[in-house]
Amino acid sequence: METNIFNNHSQQIELLDQEDDLENEFKFEDDDDENLEPFDPTKIRVKTKPMTMDLLLKRIKHDEIDLAPDFQRQADIWTNIAKSRLIESLLIRIPLPAFYIDATNDDKWIVIDGLQRISTFKEFLLNKEEGKNTKNKALKLTGLQFLKDLENKKYDDLPRHYQRRIDETELTVYLIEPGTPDEVKYNIFQRINTGGLPLNNQELRQAMNPGKPIQILKRFAELPEFTRVVNLSKKKKQRMDDHEFVLGFIAFTLTHYNDYPLNKGRNYFLHEAMKKLNKLDSNWIQTIENQFTIAMKAAYNIFENTAFRKSLSSPVNKSLFESWSVTFSQLNPQQIETLIQNKEILKEKFRQKMKDDPNFLKSVSQASSKVQYRFEQVNQIVQEVLSC
Repeated sequence: METNIFNNHSQQIELLDQEDDLENEFKFEDDDDENLEPFDPTKIRVKTKPMTMDLLLKRIKHDEIDLAPDFQRQADIWTNIAKSRLIESLLIRIPLPAFYIDATNDDKWIVIDGLQRISTFKEFLLNKEEGKNTKNKALKLTGLQFLKDLENKKYDDLPRHYQRRIDETELTVYLIEPGTPDEVKYNIFQRINTGGLPLNNQELRQAMNPGKPIQILKRFAELPEFTRVVNLSKKKKQRMDDHEFVLGFIAFTLTHYNDYPLNKGRNYFLHEAMKKLNKLDSNWIQTIENQFTIAMKAAYNIFENTAFRKSLSSPVNKSLFESWSVTFSQLNPQQIETLIQNKEILKEKFRQKMKDDPNFLKSVSQASSKVQYRFEQVNQIVQEVLSC
């Protein structure tokens, strides 16, 4: 029978009850909202731009709209029936909701809200390939409610008057203009992003920082040393949870926990780390990857399948992941070997810390602002074992 380290500690049990379920473990971001520095609302620069479907498609053809190929959940989030009924809405002249786009780089727009709709337009209007596994497979209409005679037809199969109706459809587009500060832009992303399946915070970060940062996170997240100790479900990976774990490690590797921006919060901290990734050279990235690999190996050799968990039955906890992994990454091989040889002592000290220190439990359960305390306590456990 499994032993729960929180037995007979009502305060700890109450804290544990406040956690999210296994599919939504520990959202730091909610803890940060109340005490953050407000931004100047006069810096919001958004304009309305009427645009025809034809003009939108020209931007897609010239690769001037980022359809976020690194968003792994993009490809299968909508069924063909849902896509087909969007096209049917165009054909029967049902107005569409507005699109929101980050146009701070006029040569490469980033879609804030409306990505699935625009991807559907591309699939139906521009894609021409056949076959199940082709990247540019053309959409065939299916499951239509009104225009049954158009079932199984592609764009090129439509009568010309239907093609013209789609091409001349007027869309309402809101553009975030150049000069809008990043923190303002991120807040706009969050407020607008309330659709059917809103992007979570990591997906928003990746939408705002396409390219190199995402590729680095993806590379780290696919390392076998990481996947062995952080074994996430397919759903969690599709929602970029694995990328956020990796980003947390990188963020605290680049910025010491004593310099964590309490008045700006975790979203700002991780977003800044994404921007820093864009500027790192390959040598720096390789150094961080080596440290990351060392930390993951150490975590497995000490904790095995219970690494970064508050109890045997708990899911991986992001704050413990950051605290333990960054601490392990800063040790030399001899120190890590000492911890492995004394792993039972280390694990017992950790269990006692979770039982006897409510502030530590709070620091890994509720408030992302208690960064310094949780890092200091994990480091203290490690130093005590090294001194044995």
